[in-house]
Amino acid sequence: MQNIYGQSSHRPYPSSYRTGWLPEPGSESWAQFHDEVAQAVAELDVALDPTVQDLLDFLTGDPIVAYLMASACRQNTTMRNTPDLDTDGVPIPAIPDAQYFAYVCNFLLTWWPHYINDDLVGLPFSGFTVGIDPTLSGSQLLGLPQFNEKMAAVLNKWHQFLGTAASAQGFAVEGEQWLSPKAKASYQFDLWQKDSPTLPYWSSWNSFFTRQFKDPAVSRPIAGKASNQIVNCPNDGSLFRWDWNVAADNTFWFKDMNYSLRDILSSTDPAQQAVIDQHNLVDMFDGGYVFQTYLNPYNFHRWWVPVNGTVLFDPLCIPGAYFNKLVLPDFGGATTASLPYLTEVNARGLIVFETPDYGRVCCIPLGMSEVSTITFNSQMTAGATVNKGQEMGMFNYGGSSFVIIYENLPDRQLVFMNADGMHYPQRPDTATSSAGAGGYVTNIGSQIGVWYSR
Repeated sequence: MQNIYGQSSHRPYPSSYRTGWLPEPGSESWAQFHDEVAQAVAELDVALDPTVQDLLDFLTGDPIVAYLMASACRQNTTMRNTPDLDTDGVPIPAIPDAQYFAYVCNFLLTWWPHYINDDLVGLPFSGFTVGIDPTLSGSQLLGLPQFNEKMAAVLNKWHQFLGTAASAQGFAVEGEQWLSPKAKASYQFDLWQKDSPTLPYWSSWNSFFTRQFKDPAVSRPIAGKASNQIVNCPNDGSLFRWDWNVAADNTFWFKDMNYSLRDILSSTDPAQQAVIDQHNLVDMFDGGYVFQTYLNPYNFHRWWVPVNGTVLFDPLCIPGAYFNKLVLPDFGGATTASLPYLTEVNARGLIVFETPDYGRVCCIPLGMSEVSTITFNSQMTAGATVNKGQEMGMFNYGGSSFVIIYENLPDRQLVFMNADGMHYPQRPDTATSSAGAGGYVTNIGSQIGVWYSR
């Protein structure tokens, strides 16, 4: 079969890619969220959580970091006082100094994802850091490995709260918050197993977030279960983009972010990098294919094995950044437009499956901002035999994207198409619905491609 893929067209990426995690541009809900946070901080009279205190000490104790923080706060004031500044309909919250930044983080540690006027504020930390992340100093600060190490401890503490009964308040009253008619319709309430048949249905926020289907075989049947020729999607989501003949090394350009395997398949952890080098992953997938999806807050947040084969090595959970991004300014607080870049720098998982007939497949569950907790199933160990539809892992209030990398096979070509024969566009249009679902939904277990002989 002849190669059907032409040269990819260069098109500018939007500075705000709406995926349903935050209110729409111009929404009053933005202002109400910022007002709620400001009022709570003004009334806060408690000691800072140790993780937040450690973050504050870092922001004020290191001279360079303190300079970046102070500069970002000055630029925050300048933005807020600039008439006619186009902020994409998002009010800029005031962040006067490092102490205020820390107090907001402390308040958000017990803040479960809320609806305000039927608009979801699912990324409260991102909704707040929008006050400094569009600034040059703020962008530099949020990209520092040391900052992200301190922020990781804060977010881990928040994720612990999301596993407690107190985080299930959004399911306490029928008809409100996550039990409103609009919310129920967004995540198809009747489709899911519940912890209890009565309120609050789920014992914690994370129990809801990692919920299971009542009947997976009916809700998400596995395409071509016995054949690796049929390529399956490992997660629920919508197509962001795909690429082929992906280079081992590449450079980012603002208008078209190219994937660079050497950066994606890397880790700052020397032990993890040794595993990557031992298996020559960069050479293994050089010239291969990438298929990247993004998730909205209502998607199924578990992942299933997409092939029949074996696990090449114990999966890795790679540390990375949380609020760093390439497309700026991004006043909406969404980072989806930077997804190819985030594949290199964000917290992410890494697992490789080896098939007997269609090469190796690399799966990368990718964190975005505070949604970055990645857990692999205990059965995903080196040498384990796996089958399509077997649970691979899940996002515990983590993960807003999923990347699949396929090996380039000399005698075969991968064509990205669904079971109806529709070819996926390489650069589809952005998400427009209130739920953040794009025009090309990719359900877990469904066909997203077919291998053909050349």
